[in-house]
Amino acid sequence: MKNVIFSLMAAMLMVFSANAQTDSTKYGNTPEEQKECKECISLYREYRDQNMQKDALPYWRCAFRTCPQSAKTLYTDGAKFYGTILDGIYEDSTKADMRNAHLDTLMMIYDKRIEYFGEEGKVLTYKANDLFNYDNMRAEEANSMLKRSMELEGMNSDAVAASKYYQTLYEMYKVDKATKSDLLVEYMPVLEILDYNIARLDSAEGVRYEKAKNNLDAFFIKIAECDDIYRILGERLAETPNDIDLNKKALAVMNKRDCTDSDLYLQVAERVYQDKPTPDAAYSIGIQKLKAKDYTQALKYFEEAADLCGDCIDLNKYYLRAGQTASILGQTSKVRSIANKMIQNNPKSGDAYLLLGDAIAAAAKSCDDGKLGSYGAYWLATDYFAKAKSADRSVADKANQKIASYSKQFPLKIDIFFNNLDNGDSYTVACFGETTTVRSRD
Repeated sequence: MKNVIFSLMAAMLMVFSANAQTDSTKYGNTPEEQKECKECISLYREYRDQNMQKDALPYWRCAFRTCPQSAKTLYTDGAKFYGTILDGIYEDSTKADMRNAHLDTLMMIYDKRIEYFGEEGKVLTYKANDLFNYDNMRAEEANSMLKRSMELEGMNSDAVAASKYYQTLYEMYKVDKATKSDLLVEYMPVLEILDYNIARLDSAEGVRYEKAKNNLDAFFIKIAECDDIYRILGERLAETPNDIDLNKKALAVMNKRDCTDSDLYLQVAERVYQDKPTPDAAYSIGIQKLKAKDYTQALKYFEEAADLCGDCIDLNKYYLRAGQTASILGQTSKVRSIANKMIQNNPKSGDAYLLLGDAIAAAAKSCDDGKLGSYGAYWLATDYFAKAKSADRSVADKANQKIASYSKQFPLKIDIFFNNLDNGDSYTVACFGETTTVRSRD
């Protein structure tokens, strides 16, 4: 027992000794260096806190040189200091050499931060962003850094990394250092990162990713015409037709731009689906079946896409196509079920309420009870159209058109009177089991 206690005490002493050594050596290797380091840190921070950057900088340089492991704030402060200097001379062509020298120092600050404090993926985003902002002729270097950052951070990549990666790739394309094919293929992986974070983050943080997505789309629209997409992706796929990852990216791009009128589209969709059924592949085959007016098969693939999707970003897109196809087939109950799933997934889905309204209006004749049953269906349908524009302003025009159209199917006041009702009364639509409000068309 005594031996065990002695061993534990010895181990604890070794840990304490190591910690003490680490804590002291981060300020320098000798007592003289440690004293100089602490004095320099104290003085630069004092000037920094008084917004006296010019006076702070010599002492910051002293700390950076003497004790680079002392604190992460040494690097965040250094980046701010040199960023401010660069902001002041950025547009002065007579100071290009000075700008380049300061920019090189800023890059070194980021490299040293990674060396001593890690977080390579995160810091590379800062480094690349500053490099490109202060010298856009070095887009290729910045792009390489951002690519590495995104490889390290994956789906948690920063909004700036994703947006600037595509922007720098576009700048490379302008000077023939990248191809249109590169831009088309890289679009979807970047979009996936942005959509993933928009969905999971709160509104304040999500806004950054929304802005990045808008920037991404602005560059994509500049280069993405369907004919170009078919030609470039077709050539790329002809070289490696069995590259499933490339096929998946190509399919996603064509779906994003709604470039579905091509044999290439179906070939790629079937290739991806045969390798392993995915939501995107099932949806794409469904689109082709829909265009061929094979509605039963189209519905099958759209429903499969939704099932495979789980809670993915595009779930409501798959549901919407399934609902629209079920509506063509006259499957009102299925349409209502799908629309309600859409609302459950996204209560602000205007398309879901439009789908519900259309399904109810289409079934109005089946609600005819010799009294006001059919009219009740039209009342209920317009209720859902009103909910659609209230939930989602982007569908307001569609909703208003449908309200105007179906309001013409309302009964006359005299018909309402003979059924012992009046405008504004409550009315239960028996065939749907829902309550609405009585309205006349005159």
